[in-house]
Amino acid sequence: MKREDNKQKNNTEKYTVILLGSILFMLCVMTIIMIISMVCRCTDLISVQDQGYNGGGVGMLIDPNAVDSSDVQSSDEEQGVAISGISTIIIPKGKKEATVDFYNPDKNVDMYYQTFELRLTDDSGGYETLYTSGLVEPGKHIEHITLSRVLDSGEYRAVVHVQPYRMNEERTPTNNADIKTKLIVK
Repeated sequence: MKREDNKQKNNTEKYTVILLGSILFMLCVMTIIMIISMVCRCTDLISVQDQGYNGGGVGMLIDPNAVDSSDVQSSDEEQGVAISGISTIIIPKGKKEATVDFYNPDKNVDMYYQTFELRLTDDSGGYETLYTSGLVEPGKHIEHITLSRVLDSGEYRAVVHVQPYRMNEERTPTNNADIKTKLIVK
């Protein structure tokens, strides 16, 4: 009986050592993954700053083309996402560069980043994306954009698709808005 107790005790100790070793191994792997993730995130930010922004939608990085705003708005309304409107965009014929005023109102400070997409729309509900911004901080404007292609002269139906993101670590997207816009090329 004593021999069985010793054997059972040895097995228990063996399983305990294996379990603790496995937990230690998993903790080491998780630590390495976290360190690599942080280093990659820093490298992405540095490379965008060093190499310049290409205007093609970097994704979840702060858009370096955004400039300070002077649109101080005060309101006693319930705090929600503030979204700016734009009714007409005029683009010079034969050019891909356009002057716009896509801005994330100051009212969103400490709450929401925003991204902007300029989309041509059609009767079937489809669209073609001509421009995508990176994240725009509250109080910042995008004033100059480069379209993905040159458009022929004329008037186009378009929307400015505005996607707010919470200012948390995950940058969680919230409800978005499509602002009907007339695009004029002349």
